[in-house]
Amino acid sequence: MWKNHLKVTLRNLAKNKAFNFINISGLAIGLASSIFIILYIVNEVNYDRFHDNGDNMYRLYIDGRIAGEELKGAWNSPIFGPTFYEEIPEIVKFCRLDAEGNVLIWEDPSKKQLEDHVLYADSTFFDVFSFKLIEGDPASCLKEPNTILLSESTALRYFPEGEVIGKSIYMNRDDNIFIVTGIVEDAPMESHLYYDFIVSYCTMESSRNTSFLSNNMFTYYVLEDGTNPDETEEKINTSLIEHIRPMLIQFMGITVEEFEAQGDKYGLKLQRLYDIHLDPEIGLPSDNCFRPIGNKSYLYIFGVIAFFILVIASINFMNLSTARSISRAKEVSLRKVVGSGKKELIRQFLLESVVLSFISMIIAILIVGLLLPKFNHITAINLGMDDLFNWYMFPAFLLLTVFIGLLSGLYPSTVLASFKPIHALKGKSTTSNGSGKLRNVLVILQFTISVVIVVGTLVIFWQFRYMLNKDIGFNQENMIILDRVYPLGNDKIETFKAELMKHNSIEAVSNSTAYLGAPNNNNGYKIREKDDAEFFLFTTFWTDYDFLDTYQLKLANSESRFLSKDFGSDSSACLINEAAVRKYMIEDPLNTTILWPQDDTLISLRVIGVMEDVHYSSLKNEIAPMIIFLKRNDWDWVGFLNIRVKPGKENSRLALEYMKKTWNDFTEEEPFQYIYLDERYDSFYAEERRTGIITLIFSILSIFIASLGLFGMTLYNTQRRTREIGIRKVLGATEKGIINMMAKGVLLSLSLSVLIAWPLAWYMTRDWLNGFPYNIGFQPMLFLVAALLAMVIALITVSLTALKTARTNPAEALHYE
Repeated sequence: MWKNHLKVTLRNLAKNKAFNFINISGLAIGLASSIFIILYIVNEVNYDRFHDNGDNMYRLYIDGRIAGEELKGAWNSPIFGPTFYEEIPEIVKFCRLDAEGNVLIWEDPSKKQLEDHVLYADSTFFDVFSFKLIEGDPASCLKEPNTILLSESTALRYFPEGEVIGKSIYMNRDDNIFIVTGIVEDAPMESHLYYDFIVSYCTMESSRNTSFLSNNMFTYYVLEDGTNPDETEEKINTSLIEHIRPMLIQFMGITVEEFEAQGDKYGLKLQRLYDIHLDPEIGLPSDNCFRPIGNKSYLYIFGVIAFFILVIASINFMNLSTARSISRAKEVSLRKVVGSGKKELIRQFLLESVVLSFISMIIAILIVGLLLPKFNHITAINLGMDDLFNWYMFPAFLLLTVFIGLLSGLYPSTVLASFKPIHALKGKSTTSNGSGKLRNVLVILQFTISVVIVVGTLVIFWQFRYMLNKDIGFNQENMIILDRVYPLGNDKIETFKAELMKHNSIEAVSNSTAYLGAPNNNNGYKIREKDDAEFFLFTTFWTDYDFLDTYQLKLANSESRFLSKDFGSDSSACLINEAAVRKYMIEDPLNTTILWPQDDTLISLRVIGVMEDVHYSSLKNEIAPMIIFLKRNDWDWVGFLNIRVKPGKENSRLALEYMKKTWNDFTEEEPFQYIYLDERYDSFYAEERRTGIITLIFSILSIFIASLGLFGMTLYNTQRRTREIGIRKVLGATEKGIINMMAKGVLLSLSLSVLIAWPLAWYMTRDWLNGFPYNIGFQPMLFLVAALLAMVIALITVSLTALKTARTNPAEALHYE
């Protein structure tokens, strides 16, 4: 029986080439699109799954609120790791990490290199993490100070001859020597951590810091099997409160209970290892040794798109199959006359559907294999053919193929099997099964989905464009930031600045501990005019006198001024932004004093100016209170040099050449490192750019698949109405009139699709936009553009198909069938 079904299936495939080609093409493109999205989602959710302790591993992070400012960051105090390990029995292992970039490293003094991925780790690193140590003893390789591990690829760069263990590596200074004690495998791409060097954490002086309020590194714990992490969190916070109680009394003059009663909190939470990659809410001080954080909401978006594309492709199949049911009515009737039952006919037609689905899947896999490198380039991930052929992908492909085949073929097979022989054999071409109405409903559903996807794509792109073009409050163009300027030392900074200002292409130079676009300090302060128990968080910039002019910042009122050498008292003065005035309800800012806690004293900083708000970080973050005051020359913290260059590529080129020459004169050939500030701001939106490109590609594909189905439907309808069209032409109908007749039904269906799609798209995009504090809001024009785009594409598809029939000689049309 099945053999006979298969023969009939193959005959029908060969007999109806046009419709089968459209069916297979649409389904193959839909399946290929879904496979790409599935591979991307699987890659994102599989981060860190290779660790043996993964099910019980957690990263500690701060969860606090001070003066209404939420704090969520993965940085900890070095004392957290050993303290909670000793006090809480459920914690069976811990490892502390720190990361550093812009480190000058060499084995040969003539081959010094700047390295960004230097990880500091406790000796328990290989007990906690499952990175493979290729050479060396995992128990002792990080136990002593000034020991270092090299990644496999780094070892080949520095020691191509192959002998590594026992060799010396120099970092930053000639007297800072590290002994190589091992080679570790390169971190897998699906690891949120990565490294080129791993240095013993005990080398760092900060590893011996015992303050519970000094947070600057990372702590990972392994809990005992079966431990409830929520209960462990409670124990950690109970211990933390007891440790910080005397510090709160000392620095703030209040108890923990009073601190919490005023709405503030300071606590610690455990973040599952598997959640780290997809949780952008937990901040990091820098991206050194950490892969870019993904976003779970985008995975939901892509998952919905994949589902929608499969639905559109399946609707195509159902529509074309039910549309062809009339042409197979006589075949079905003859089968029934000779004894075929309804169940047997359904099996036959379902088999045809599943075979088409299998052919489509094979083509889809070939498409994915062919376009995978391009997909990797667009999504900035590294999928390979082995990801496509993982053991779990084959059953997934098989189930998806059978499911799509059965889903797409179930209704058409039921329709075909329900024909009454007496009607078909008398030559009646109509049926009473309502399949025509269902086809119209499916077309409406298909284009509803397409319009929703197009609206979503336009909203993502418009939001991305908005973030790139929004006025951020200062001019980031023509700004060059010199990174790693510590070789100058604070004693040479002013001289170096003066030398740079001699060049005609350079307009202004400023030294600061952070630059706009990369804030690195969030301090707690008091305000003299406020309650003595309250603390207020400010993003802090220590700068020189030239910061305002270099960044072209604006003052909020005429009474405000910036730091000036003309006022000796400005060494104890500061400026705040409008956000601070607004959020902390400072009524008279220019008669306000900010108190900066230092050791056992409070340093008074008189507010001399209010600056207009600037977006000193991504537009994904709301502008927070900001404070600027004078950087002291006796600090070891040199910071950055901010340089404003005159507009024009030539000025930029000449300025960079002069900067590099001057740098070499001052630093004896130390590496010269710089970034363009506008590129830094562009990098904030890499995830949105990637999401926009991916949704654009798949929205185009969804429209194409829907148009392919519409093309097939129109082709069938025009063939079915060939004689009618011929008669209309004989009676005087024009080509335009015939095309209008064919397009009328499509326009009605599309209008209904648009009316349904608009509220759905608004609801879905509204939730996404609410995740941005600065967004485009509701944009009616985008909804109209999406609707017009869908209508134009549909009308072009219908018109091109109907035009051929409209131009057919009426004599040929009247002989049709």
